[in-house]
Amino acid sequence: MSESAKEAFRRLRPCCVQLTKEQTVQNVSELRRLLEETAGEDLQQLQEYALFPLRILLKQKQRLHEQLTQAVLECMTQVFQHTHVHHWDMLEDTFTQLCVLLSSPSNNGQVADMSEELKLAVVTTLKSLLLAADSSLLVKLYSLQCLPLIGHAVSILLSVTEHESARKLRLETMECLMVLAGCHSGCADFSPSLERQIADSFASFLPGITMTLCRVIVGDAKQGHAVIVCATEAWSKIVAMVMSDSSVDANQSERSIKSHDVGVSERLRSLQVRRSQDWCSSTADKLKVLVQRIAGVTHPNWRVRLALVEFADRLLMECTKTLQCCTAPLLQLLVSQVGDDYPQVSARCTQVLGRYADEHLCSRPLVEILEENLHALATALPRLMRAADDEKKLSTLTLTHGYLKLLGSRLVTLLNSAAHLKRLSLALVQVLELDVTDVRIVGERTPAGGPPAISMEGPPAGLYVLPNRTKRFRHFQDPRVYQLLRQICQLLGYYGDLSLLVDHFLDLYQQSSLHRKQAILILNEILLGSTGKELPDVAARPPEETTDSICTLLEEYISPKNWHLPTSSQSEYTDISNTPPDWSSDLTASLKDSPDWLIPRSSPRAPQTSYKTLNSNILLICLQLEGISIFAKVLGEDFKLLLLQSLYPVLEKLGDESAVISETAHTTLVSVCVSCGYSSVAQLIAENADYLVNDISLSFRHFSLNPRAPHVLRVILQRSDKDILPLVQDTIEEILVALDRHHEDRCVSFLSVLQSLVAAVNRWFPGNKNEELNKRPPRTVWDVEGTQSIRDFLVEYHRTKRLADGLLGDDDITDVEHDGKESAEDAGNEEAMEEPDKKPEVPAHIKNVLEVLDRCRHLMSSGDPRLRLQVLDITCEGLKALQDSQDQLLPQVHQLWQPFTHRLEDSEPLVILKAFETLCMMGKVCGDFIRKRVVKEVWPKVTTFLTNQAKISMKVGPAYTHTVAHRLQSIILQGLGPLCAQLGVGETEVDMIACACIPYLSARQPTKLQEAACGVFDALLQLEPDAVWLTLCDVYCPAPPQPPHPSFPLIKMSGSTSEKSEYAGNVTQLLEKLR
Repeated sequence: MSESAKEAFRRLRPCCVQLTKEQTVQNVSELRRLLEETAGEDLQQLQEYALFPLRILLKQKQRLHEQLTQAVLECMTQVFQHTHVHHWDMLEDTFTQLCVLLSSPSNNGQVADMSEELKLAVVTTLKSLLLAADSSLLVKLYSLQCLPLIGHAVSILLSVTEHESARKLRLETMECLMVLAGCHSGCADFSPSLERQIADSFASFLPGITMTLCRVIVGDAKQGHAVIVCATEAWSKIVAMVMSDSSVDANQSERSIKSHDVGVSERLRSLQVRRSQDWCSSTADKLKVLVQRIAGVTHPNWRVRLALVEFADRLLMECTKTLQCCTAPLLQLLVSQVGDDYPQVSARCTQVLGRYADEHLCSRPLVEILEENLHALATALPRLMRAADDEKKLSTLTLTHGYLKLLGSRLVTLLNSAAHLKRLSLALVQVLELDVTDVRIVGERTPAGGPPAISMEGPPAGLYVLPNRTKRFRHFQDPRVYQLLRQICQLLGYYGDLSLLVDHFLDLYQQSSLHRKQAILILNEILLGSTGKELPDVAARPPEETTDSICTLLEEYISPKNWHLPTSSQSEYTDISNTPPDWSSDLTASLKDSPDWLIPRSSPRAPQTSYKTLNSNILLICLQLEGISIFAKVLGEDFKLLLLQSLYPVLEKLGDESAVISETAHTTLVSVCVSCGYSSVAQLIAENADYLVNDISLSFRHFSLNPRAPHVLRVILQRSDKDILPLVQDTIEEILVALDRHHEDRCVSFLSVLQSLVAAVNRWFPGNKNEELNKRPPRTVWDVEGTQSIRDFLVEYHRTKRLADGLLGDDDITDVEHDGKESAEDAGNEEAMEEPDKKPEVPAHIKNVLEVLDRCRHLMSSGDPRLRLQVLDITCEGLKALQDSQDQLLPQVHQLWQPFTHRLEDSEPLVILKAFETLCMMGKVCGDFIRKRVVKEVWPKVTTFLTNQAKISMKVGPAYTHTVAHRLQSIILQGLGPLCAQLGVGETEVDMIACACIPYLSARQPTKLQEAACGVFDALLQLEPDAVWLTLCDVYCPAPPQPPHPSFPLIKMSGSTSEKSEYAGNVTQLLEKLR
């Protein structure tokens, strides 16, 4: 014994003697403190001495107080953690005492009734004892003689693991069980013979261990993820230790038994399990049931899923032969975790699968297992997608995706089997069924201006998904499910035979209308995945291999029977047959010989189509459009060769009335631009304009078969620059001629094109005219204060009044000067007389606008209110386009005036509304040219309407603000002020308008009408402040006006002076502005 050991002995001896005499917690704690201060080498020499009083305490027949027992156990743990056990007696005795302490004295196999802290101390001491035991002692411990002792310990530990609720106790117990089985990470490396001996011993307890731990693993998630992780690790390590391919050898097992168990009774020998091939086969079949249960565990915590991956990895790698029957569920477990959201799980799972595939995928049995599992999944997939919850759907699809990825290049061979291909394709078709019951699909209409302008700042977000929309499927809503289905289809396209898959799904597309949308969706994803660009961890392929398939699909997509489907009850294609016309018949012969190719052929009214059918058609067209965008992405700039076939149909759908189709075509067009390298849509159209215009011209000549041709021209005008105008000039003239001859048929389509033309002219040739020139110069506001004499004011007033009386008395006077200026109409007549003989040539775009306005003049009295609204829209745009060409504008306004004024008395309020907006535009671009006309023909109608309607709006409630009448009042009041300023009306007209708007200053009127009326008076104050002041004071006069000189009498105004007047608020604000 060294000097330090002797010194340690001298310190420990009094404490050990005192503990032998007095068994108290304080003495045990003192001993533990001294042991902690003792070095490890000295403690090893004094191990038996230090443990002697503690072992004596545990052997007492009478149970100690729990606190004292716990302190003793913690002190023993301190010794075992810093020493090694070299004596069999100490190991056997302590092991037995600990098992007895943990066991119930009355109920065999049950845990003693004690506190959880004490149980934890016992288990921790037992674990530290086993870790401290020398390997030579373990040979005896795992001999056949000690098999009952080990069995008792295993039984107690399993009971604690399953029935206790304390998480820390359960974790420590399972770690102790792994230490006892020699498979804990803290255990020393054992010799092969000792490992086989431990495996032989634990083979007897394998059923109880696996079943108990399996119940823990599949138990409630509330028990905590750490418990499940530890149980999974213990299950896999113990099973791998007992069933390992390297340790299962009947001869070695038999020799092991003979060498270590000589002289053992037959009763004990009967407890030993002989790990023969028959036993391994039988045990594997039973373990398969438990493996399947464990493999089906789903847990929200990623650590549990990672533990399951390690569980499968350990069994697959160490028990390849003995647990061959469990390969399928273990692979299913791994495959289901490949797409896990956590990279720790997915990366580890991918690594395990890759290593296993490299080692075993060449074997025929494994490939057969994968194929059978895939077929079974494909069979169950439609049922699961209809009935299961989202998590089950995700797990099933993840499995399918994993099997396809694991098969890889061998998928070609699998899909050559008609049974596998049919089963998989039908499963995908049934799962991807779209929901066509949403009435909003057919209900959304494209706005009159078409889709929003296309931005080419970069690739659009969601390039291959409907913008601002999501596909709605019948059997699932979770977007993760759809993403997995897309990846499955892309894997088929990458690893499968592309031509075989395209032919197969095209057959499904053509065979049944129920499968058409799903088949298109699958084909699109197959083509997208064929190059590998969208798939992670795969090498990209050149697109040349896909060109033939893309050409086939493109031809099928844009064929008339699939492209020209009815999408609304008024669809142009509702009554048109998909088959070419028979030119030999009498009905079509006259059409063929007629020069009027633009005239659509009438047909009998088709039966009403259900909204579900219309929804289905809309979604089908959208999927075909998405397919074209995918083709462009796959081929890149090589897609330019297919623009001759695809660009015209896409532009046709961009002008579709259905908002869903139009937006999808918009996205497709941007995708084509990005893929083909065009900087803008205008460039795309410009570089392909020659054949586009040719196609449009031919379509117009066979208009009965191509009723959507105007849509294409309209879209081109909306999306192009002014360079396109010369190319489409002939086509525009054809539309104008056709509109003249047959304005009853397809008038709306033609007018839509003309409206786009006028809007494009405004966009291409923006007006540069200063709007101030159109406005009448503000009248002089006389200031009677300061140096200005009252006499001069009265003289000027008298002269101005005589001049005004002369104008009002005789409309034929044309030589009266207005401050040295002539009226706008007379000046226009004189300029027309004095203009030179040779006029400047009118630009082509101005000629087009004039031609369009000529047609509008005749169509303004149409019986269709929607057509009248459209004509007024075009007129408004046309006047704006002509604002810089006064020589053409003013005569055109003169011709439009007479039919236009009738629209201000239209039976439809919306038409009146639009007509007044057009009148405001006339005033803006023409100025005082139309002043007399407006004052004479329009002002009486407007003032009468405002006066009569004010009586109604003053008495109604809040619901009135939602009526058309309120909207009409609001629009007129908002436009009156600017219109008066642009026309430069005089005092009489200002007074007329002010009197009509006065009732709207009442607090009883709707708030919006009050605000609009205040806006009118703001404009009138700039024209005739004196007249407006007088009118306001006649309604409400907060303070009587003071005369400028004492010689003038005090004038009393007729307006109310009470602050409670209904006009007080608004009138006060207006009078404040005058000051």
